[in-house]
Order: sequence, then C-alpha cells, then structure tokens
Amino acid sequence: FARTRRPAALPSLYMASAALQGYDAYSTLTALKGGAVEANPVMKNVVKSPAAFIGVKASVTVLSIMAAEKMWKNGNRLGAIGVMVASNVAMGFVAANNARVLATLK
Repeated sequence: FARTRRPAALPSLYMASAALQGYDAYSTLTALKGGAVEANPVMKNVVKSPAAFIGVKASVTVLSIMAAEKMWKNGNRLGAIGVMVASNVAMGFVAANNARVLATLK
C-alpha cells in the first residue's frame, strides 16, 4: 500500500523537541551552577549527574519521536502530531521558566 508522506510540520516538531530538550538541559545545568534548585522532584537526583541528566533528556526526545513515528505508521496521524505538539508546548513552558530563573541569577 502507498506510504503517506509526513507533513513538513512533523519533522519540524521533531527538531523543535530536540532543541527544547537541549535548551532545558543547558539552562537547568547553568542555573544549578548559579545556585538555583531543581524544582521537579522526579529530576532532583538525576541533575546531580550532568551526564545522567543529559542522557535522560536525550532519551525523552528519542522516545517521544519514536512514539509519534509509530502512531504515524499505524495510521494515527493526528495523534502523532498531537503528541509532538503537546510535548513541545510543555517543554516550551519549562524553557520559559528556565529562562526566567536564569535571568534572576544574573
């Protein structure tokens, strides 16, 4: 059967996800060095090891893209796009908060 091409939005959402997760890793580690405290209780112990934290951020990025790809391939195209939009919106709020925290540390 014919493969349906992904809309340009989906790969763009993948790139945005990677960028947002990367910024979260950078801004979190920078803020922690500046005296900030990790607010997410799930990540409190993980951020003690920058390598582990970066690994978690990379894993979350890859897993969300894999989930969206699986949804796309299974015909749930709207779901694939929805998962990535929701993930990116959530990370956008995290990134904005991190930017605010960094601004207060300067």
